Amino acid sequence: MAMPTDTTPEPVESAFVTAYRLDGLGGGKILDGAELHRAWNTDESPLWLHLDFRHDDVTDYLHSLAGLSEAVIEALLEADTRPRVARFGRGIVTTLRGINFNPGAAPEDLISLRVWMTPKRLITLRRRPLHAVNVVRERIDSGEGALSVPDLVAWLAETLVDQVGDVSHQLDERLAALEDAQLAYSHSLNADDLTRIRRPLITLRRFMGPQRDCLSQLAQGPVWLDEETKVSLRESANQLSRYVEDFNAMQERALILQEQLWSEHNEQLNRRMYMLAIVTTVFLPLSFLTGLLGVNVGGIPGADSPYGFAAFVGITLVVGVSVMALLKRKHWW
Repeated sequence: MAMPTDTTPEPVESAFVTAYRLDGLGGGKILDGAELHRAWNTDESPLWLHLDFRHDDVTDYLHSLAGLSEAVIEALLEADTRPRVARFGRGIVTTLRGINFNPGAAPEDLISLRVWMTPKRLITLRRRPLHAVNVVRERIDSGEGALSVPDLVAWLAETLVDQVGDVSHQLDERLAALEDAQLAYSHSLNADDLTRIRRPLITLRRFMGPQRDCLSQLAQGPVWLDEETKVSLRESANQLSRYVEDFNAMQERALILQEQLWSEHNEQLNRRMYMLAIVTTVFLPLSFLTGLLGVNVGGIPGADSPYGFAAFVGITLVVGVSVMALLKRKHWW
């Protein structure tokens, strides 16, 4: 009798992450793959499809299900992206970036979110999990989320900007602590502390400036964007603009702190070199005397006298004190 075999299928990785049908009241229903395929071309309710574009079947969803053109698919799947807005017919492609809150990741390692939006359909794509998307999903699950696709985009933009603000406040507090330590002449301040602040500032300034412009463009978007959504996007752009200004100011503050640190190090080095020069100057004539009297030839004064060594020590003390008095008179130390 043949033994039964395990016929449990192996889990297959898919680009499909989640999908929602919005109910227009702030909530929504999670759709599985089959329900999504049935609803996409027939349901008039707003639909949100969230994909992971690392998987090969992402083109099946973008081309076969959503019916997107090759130009739109290429724009959504391009390898290197920067925040931008591009119109394709009645739809809009935009790329945003969010803070990386994944375990073990640096916040400045930003995660891109590629977006395709039409009046009733929203497709978002990511390579790594994005915390801002999870926050928006939790709002929908609790019934306090977006009412429509434009409203959903506004929620995503607002959440992304709020998280940038959280990182901005954290960096500002860390920088203020370093400034206080500098004023208190704390020895714990070093270049590594500043580097850990300046590195994320460089990345955030690089991407958040264009993202601010991107949100401003979205706020001037197509006619199907309602006025409330435009106001929300403009507010998010204004808020992000303030954070960009804060990043610029923090970068300048960090640069000033770095210059002060270099100045203190140079001053310490100069003081040490100066003390070494003083010691060298004092001992130079003494070294000359010891070298002169230490030569192995006849006729060295005091060689046969029992008081020769004491006399030589006395001479060296007189010479040393005289040199130090001369340096003091010349204000060299």
